[in-house]
Amino acid sequence: MCCIGGVATLNEYRGKGYASAAFQDACDKAARDGMDVMLISGGRGLYTRVGCRQVGLDWDFTLDEAQAERLASVRPPGGGGFRLAQLTRENIAAASALYAAEHVRFIRRAEDWEMALDCRIVMNTASDFWGVWLGETLVAYAIVHDPTKARRRPEDAPLTRVVEFAGQRAAILSSLPELRRRYGTERIRIHAQGSDPVLAEVLRASTGAEGAPSGFSGTLRVINFAQLLERCRPLLAERIGWTNVRDMSFAADAPAGKDHGGFTIRRETQEVRVADLGSAANFLFGARSRPAEDSDPTGDAALKADLSRALPLPVPWYGISYV
Repeated sequence: MCCIGGVATLNEYRGKGYASAAFQDACDKAARDGMDVMLISGGRGLYTRVGCRQVGLDWDFTLDEAQAERLASVRPPGGGGFRLAQLTRENIAAASALYAAEHVRFIRRAEDWEMALDCRIVMNTASDFWGVWLGETLVAYAIVHDPTKARRRPEDAPLTRVVEFAGQRAAILSSLPELRRRYGTERIRIHAQGSDPVLAEVLRASTGAEGAPSGFSGTLRVINFAQLLERCRPLLAERIGWTNVRDMSFAADAPAGKDHGGFTIRRETQEVRVADLGSAANFLFGARSRPAEDSDPTGDAALKADLSRALPLPVPWYGISYV
């Protein structure tokens, strides 16, 4: 996986196709470097017209004061309570271990954590790093945008937004009402990934909030369809059985990284076709909505049924890995 973002073109050079050429060059480099997919922290036409799509089957939960306070009763086993305090560099190893236990995540170096704690800019906004302790043990953490620094429309009330978390879900939920109070906002928002459906259900049951359908923060482009699925063959086998996966083959019409051509999945005499990059992103990773030009896979019904049980693939959430 590779990431791209924070791009701009000087006024005098706009409208000449330079951004499109530079973006395709980045995709070609990603293919040469062995990447499977590219995550882009943007969704404008520069990206969407060449097959980048917002994917993921996530949820955003925005809790008002009453809903958040219903989580104040969450307690650890055995009674007592959780303690909330700011993280420091001394907590990096413990926080990193909590993040490493998340089953959908980026692989991060210690230097990434050090940089994030030094600059305290996460997903393009000034942020605070909070730890949740049980006794002397760090059991969870939450990274929160500073509501006074977050970009918003003048008519929107300030919002406390949790932009990354890891660790015990009870500790995270218990921290939400206190975080809202500390920032003095009317509402607090937390993002539940599609790969964490239990968290979404607990939030609904505990707070009464329904949650708003959401997706990955940005867009995704498939760089190497065949290599991605080959690397995911063990995951697919976990989901639908090795006998259904072992004879699958994966092919692309065009070289990896290019913005044209379709894709083929075969299993013995069965074949499924995916028309283009945008359709491939939706098919592989799931999407809440899709452009009218994207299409469903076509071909053998039995193979399509097995693939629908094996997919979608999980998408990690940016957090401090935002570019």
